[in-house]
Amino acid sequence: MLAMRLFLILIAMVMVISLLGYAISHDPRWLRFAGLGLKAGLALVALLMLVFLIERLLIAL
Repeated sequence: MLAMRLFLILIAMVMVISLLGYAISHDPRWLRFAGLGLKAGLALVALLMLVFLIERLLIAL
């Protein structure tokens, strides 16, 4: 669980650095990198929600 939180924090830091890089240089590669970070973060959140859902279903049985 701690590892998931650390990955989410790492992805958030990558997104902030990417957006700051775009603000400084206006290079569209920074936006693509931020988009990949956003997709990875959303996938990680979806995976975490799926784990919680399966855990709740197993408890209910």
